[in-house]
Amino acid sequence: MTQPIIGSITYIYTQNGASNTWVIDHNLGRFPSVTVVDSGDSIVIGSVVYNTTNKITITFFAGGQASAFSGKAYLN
Repeated sequence: MTQPIIGSITYIYTQNGASNTWVIDHNLGRFPSVTVVDSGDSIVIGSVVYNTTNKITITFFAGGQASAFSGKAYLN
């Protein structure tokens, strides 16, 4: 039986400094869906690794090269 999600269902992570790898400790206790936007609010695609049910790592590449930027990750 699936347990309902209780409490916060969204975690918003802000990456202030430009980086091509974002490590996010979200403590949601599950594997959330992830949407990333840059500082101009354009959606960015990255490679998401679910380290645990409470931590993810997102890595960004463009044209085969690491792509560093700042922005936000929305985890639901």
